[in-house]
Amino acid sequence: MLKNAPLVIKLLLALALTVLIAVGGVALLVNRSVGQHLADYVSFATRPRMMSLAPDLAAYYTAHDGWDSVEQLLTEDVMMPGMGRGRGMNGFGGQQTNLVLADEQGTVVADTSRRYVGERLSASILRRSEAITVNGQTVGYLVAANGPLEQEFKDAIDRSLLWAGLGAGLVALLLGLLLTRTVVQPLRVVRDAARRIGAGELTYRVPVDSRDEVGDLAQRFNEMAAALDYDEQLRRNMMADIAHELRTPLTVIRGQVEALQDGVFDLTQDNLQPIHDQTVLLGRLVEDLRDLALAEAGRLPLELDQVDLARVTQTVVGGFHSQAQEKGVKLSAQVDEPMPPVRGDSQRLAQVLTNLLSNALRYAPVGGRVAVRVWADDAGAHVAVQDDGPGIPAEELPYLFERFYRANKARSRNDGGTGLGLSIARKLVEAHGGRIGVESTPGQGATFTVSLPRAEAAG
Repeated sequence: MLKNAPLVIKLLLALALTVLIAVGGVALLVNRSVGQHLADYVSFATRPRMMSLAPDLAAYYTAHDGWDSVEQLLTEDVMMPGMGRGRGMNGFGGQQTNLVLADEQGTVVADTSRRYVGERLSASILRRSEAITVNGQTVGYLVAANGPLEQEFKDAIDRSLLWAGLGAGLVALLLGLLLTRTVVQPLRVVRDAARRIGAGELTYRVPVDSRDEVGDLAQRFNEMAAALDYDEQLRRNMMADIAHELRTPLTVIRGQVEALQDGVFDLTQDNLQPIHDQTVLLGRLVEDLRDLALAEAGRLPLELDQVDLARVTQTVVGGFHSQAQEKGVKLSAQVDEPMPPVRGDSQRLAQVLTNLLSNALRYAPVGGRVAVRVWADDAGAHVAVQDDGPGIPAEELPYLFERFYRANKARSRNDGGTGLGLSIARKLVEAHGGRIGVESTPGQGATFTVSLPRAEAAG
């Protein structure tokens, strides 16, 4: 039942229990301490009288062979004129102090207040008593107990502790209520914000009014909401980009097929070529989307083995030489020897390099160059693809590996890019335990670097 109670109720109950234990414990300790010290004081004040009374009680025990009817002797002693008055005697300021007589087992046989007869005295009380001995043997114990004045004083202390505890508990609960409201109210704000975010209001943010844990929670919530908002915008952009990428080739295919059906174009190889080209583009887009979905879900299959990264790089670069020549771009590769092996999927790593080289050649100007370098150090093996294209603005760099993000949308579309190559490359590199980064200065080109752990480090 308490499990489903509001948080403010749980906090108040926890605080009330804490106050009860703390105040009750303090009150108990104070009560015991006051009682102990009061008993010690009474025992010390009546010690002379008990010492003088002990021989009379010993004689009584000898004469009566026990403690029968000893109450009369104790009462007469307490009520004797001149005795039991004044500090240091039987009581305080004319108030009588009770005398308690116990037998050799510590059981009370006589008590001037008639409150303790038959009770068993504790060891701590017996240590404050005056032993009564007959022929060297202890036959009883004489103890001074609290009289009316002492008992009244102790009762006053108990009442004060009770009222002080109730007052402290009430103040603590009031302060606790204020504290719980201070803690719970921001949580309610975050709760309401979560409902609004869940309802689709992704632009809503929680006010951050403090720098404590609650403020940190609000800040983290806002960061989460911003990430959700960004992902939602990215999803919408992705859907729009997918629709655009699909619409363009489908429009070309439809127009070309209708022209062939209507007899506008003859059914020749040249007139079928645009249909084939656009079909290839559609297939590449679908395959890229599939690879990206599998990579983001962590389900992209990898055939891991010892891979010679230098050899994979040279093979991929060799496949781009003709394309680079057609565009008038100088393509070169430099491999630092020796190169340690890396553990990975050679085909997937070749796919990463293919995406990077395609991207570099797309942006390299006519007469420009694309340089590939492979080297190794203590951190692992590295591949850098550098072009001398227009470069990338600094504000674009953090988003370059996002799905369908285009630093230059018009040029990317005209050149046939799907906007997925860099996203796929990042996911593939991360699946190999590596990292990919980019450095660029506008007007001076860009450099993409892939870093992979050595085979022994990855294994």
